Amino acid sequence: MNNLKNMLKWEFTLLYRYKIIHISILSVLLYFLSTQAVQSLQGQTQVHSVLLFFDPAVIGIVFVGALVLFEKTENVLQALVITPMKTDDYLLSKVISLTILSLISATVFMLLMVFFNETEFNLAYLFLGITLTSIMLILIGFILISRVQSVNGYMLGMIIGFLALTFPPLLDLFGLFENPVFYLWPTQASFIIFDGVFNASNLEIWEIAYGIGYQILWIVLCYYLAKKMFYEFIISRGG
Repeated sequence: MNNLKNMLKWEFTLLYRYKIIHISILSVLLYFLSTQAVQSLQGQTQVHSVLLFFDPAVIGIVFVGALVLFEKTENVLQALVITPMKTDDYLLSKVISLTILSLISATVFMLLMVFFNETEFNLAYLFLGITLTSIMLILIGFILISRVQSVNGYMLGMIIGFLALTFPPLLDLFGLFENPVFYLWPTQASFIIFDGVFNASNLEIWEIAYGIGYQILWIVLCYYLAKKMFYEFIISRGG
């Protein structure tokens, strides 16, 4: 537990040092400005759901990769692997710190929406959606970064992974193309919960169960894979 507390302190130090907190705040402002451009358009709630998803997606997939690459280039991981640090502590510190950042960003975004647009939202679905999606995407980002050694390699993997994860569910969300097979995508569950943030009364019981349960299933799977790959490609190779 002490190791985890120390790692969390270190993670928040890194988030500040590498300006990730600053970028997150800026992104929230950009998301909010984007909502102002679509106020007169149909499908506002779908756009809002997408923007809510983008925040944990950027923080999870992009920022976790940046953090690990920074730690590699500055030989931080080489120092960490010879300490009593456990793999679980390292993974959990990343997951907890970045999820907290996602929750803060989403809260600021929704407060802006309430104050300027008088938007009504469901707090429970917001908390569930951001927490589950953030944890899942952080772990997916960690799986992607474990095998690569360069920024270019990670950027390529990140773009391919992001498009593969989001494009089919987006087609379904906007009603452009609907297919039951999209429910195999973990991000389909994310978008359903985010839709509940603005349309809670429209969600059916099976959609709620699917949205929560399927993400938890993927979190368990991704945690196992992330832990295994961290040990195989980082710990066993000395960072």
